[in-house]
Amino acid sequence: MHARDDFTPPRPDPALRRLDFLVGTWSLTGRFGSSGETGGELRGTATFRWLPGGFFLVHHWSRTFHLDGHLVRDTGYEFYDYIPETDAYRAHFFTNLGGCDETGNKYLGHFDGPELILIGPVRTTSRPHPDGTISQHTDLPAGPGQWIPWLHTHLRRTG
Repeated sequence: MHARDDFTPPRPDPALRRLDFLVGTWSLTGRFGSSGETGGELRGTATFRWLPGGFFLVHHWSRTFHLDGHLVRDTGYEFYDYIPETDAYRAHFFTNLGGCDETGNKYLGHFDGPELILIGPVRTTSRPHPDGTISQHTDLPAGPGQWIPWLHTHLRRTG
């Protein structure tokens, strides 16, 4: 195999930079909404960083919450990328709680103004605020085009 002098490494699509508002280390707090969970509050940390090369944004989280009287520890990773052919952002996550199959942990989405909206098994909307915080609202499906509020979280930069 011969080295090519004219090799140019690929470059990430500039649209990926729209995800920069997520980059950093965050404390997160949250509360479950109207889906019937008890215990309500969620606490934890989240970190978003670019994988070297800039093609993937890596999200790592660690959080705890009470669900039906049990303390749940949820830790995982999520990878974001961009599909230029469809102008879509994609996220694929893995968690210690399982649920990894062909459809259950993949999301596709877009920006609606400043909001990143990702839809998969649930719909998550991430909205940056002028004070540097981010609110996230996660909704459960309730029929075609219908959603029920489920989880509301607030991210505050720590680093």
